[in-house]
Amino acid sequence: MRPIVVLALACALTACGGGDPQSSANAVTRAVYNDNPAAVTAHLDDALRSQVSRASVGLISDKMHALGSYNGLTLLGADTASHEYTYRANFSKGTLNVVIRLDTDGLLSAYRVFPT
Repeated sequence: MRPIVVLALACALTACGGGDPQSSANAVTRAVYNDNPAAVTAHLDDALRSQVSRASVGLISDKMHALGSYNGLTLLGADTASHEYTYRANFSKGTLNVVIRLDTDGLLSAYRVFPT
């Protein structure tokens, strides 16, 4: 009976936007680092997508490159009720904080980058 409960829970999480937040955050952060607006917006909901410009992606990309090579994310905190997750973006010469929020479809409805 236990495997059925686990499967039901997995289905419920998927249905309410429970995709992998770290994979989404990493994909967008890597796309920003690579100065690739099309790859950035592919992971965003319509409302957030409309706020992204080539210039804004380029500006953040430049700040990230000043910190060296991108080495992935480390989870700092999660508010699963609001689907908001905070990560440390690790670079060879420093870090930035990245906060994302997922919508019910698993797309990013918020993506913010802060100095640490």
